[in-house]
Amino acid sequence: MYTPKSSIHWLGHDGFRIEGEGLEIYIDPWKISGGPKADLILITHDHFDHCSPEDVEKISKSDTLIGTIESA
Repeated sequence: MYTPKSSIHWLGHDGFRIEGEGLEIYIDPWKISGGPKADLILITHDHFDHCSPEDVEKISKSDTLIGTIESA
């Protein structure tokens, strides 16, 4: 039987990284030093400690999807 493996990493404050099945998903990255490049970045709201363009840039690649409340 196939069992998918995934991990959830707390990044500090309200930020998380979820990895699994070859995907990297970040939620509210803020004040991060780097990490694996993101496939998907979710921003829950526009407060500075949840929506940091500098941190999004650090972990983005050319095909990273970014989801915000406005895009829901």
